[in-house]
Amino acid sequence: MAAHFEGAHMRPTHVLRSAAPVAAAVTALLLTAACGDVKVTSDSSKGDSDKDSTASPDPSADVDTSAAEGDWLLGLQTAGGNDGEKSTTVYVTYNPSTGQAKARSMPGVTAASASSELAPLLVSADRQWAIPDTGISNSEENSGKLTVYSLTSNATKVIDIRKASGDNSLRAIGWAFDPERADTLRVVDTANRIWVVNVAGGKATQEGTLAKGPWVFTNGFNHNTGEPYMESIDSDATKPAGNGPADTSPVTRAGGTVLADDSDALAKLPASPCRLGAAFVDADGVTWTFCADKPTLTTYYLPKDGTQWTAYGKPSSPVDPVAAAFPLVLPPAA
Repeated sequence: MAAHFEGAHMRPTHVLRSAAPVAAAVTALLLTAACGDVKVTSDSSKGDSDKDSTASPDPSADVDTSAAEGDWLLGLQTAGGNDGEKSTTVYVTYNPSTGQAKARSMPGVTAASASSELAPLLVSADRQWAIPDTGISNSEENSGKLTVYSLTSNATKVIDIRKASGDNSLRAIGWAFDPERADTLRVVDTANRIWVVNVAGGKATQEGTLAKGPWVFTNGFNHNTGEPYMESIDSDATKPAGNGPADTSPVTRAGGTVLADDSDALAKLPASPCRLGAAFVDADGVTWTFCADKPTLTTYYLPKDGTQWTAYGKPSSPVDPVAAAFPLVLPPAA
């Protein structure tokens, strides 16, 4: 940019990934068979019998699979619009031990701000609430009334950020959940103030102020802390430093690592049994991956330092949308 801004903000125009490449990737995925080395175990459904299996010594004999028991939270995205620029996130709560699953769709977002690394920040730490994007819509910016969506029902809740903050002129432009506090949101306004507010209600308190000078806020939040940052208008520098492109740290939650479908770490693992899948590496180093190739979801795991995926549990009921991306896998809440 040639111009310099004093603590400016601007709305990014990029989509979650890039809609056209995502659409092309989905087509390619549908045409490409999975080539992973997969062993089907006795607790696996025969519904995935179209996948190749191998008869080799069981690498999972000593793996404690109890970590998989319970409700996982999966975030999948569909692409719509003429150019695939409109993305819709569908959250699926899925227990692979029982096959029980239910889905909850968010409103569609055109030219979303949140990259796949930020997907965990769209969900509250207590797994009860979600927001569609880190960017706030023009209508909500103008009204000061921000809508959050229940993940356990079809309920919504409106946070009146102006009333909560006591500032009737406040215009909110970006927000994200705090990954360490149950239902706490950080909200950034056009004056670069950072507000903290709970979905449950109460007052919003000012937590801080973003940097002023030749910096711009583009709905950037640190993927592990949820803290917002500013970006330089003429370089990749950020304030605080170390965010944006410079931050190559893994996305960590619940003592493990979230691997979105486009993550480099997932690509470096043994060939996946999924055409479209995402994963979570638990505290013991076991990788749990979920396949969204069909309307029913399936689960596999890979022991630490293992070379062979093992099918686990039961397929879900038909809840999976025709997904273009799979940015989020969170393990059962402790």
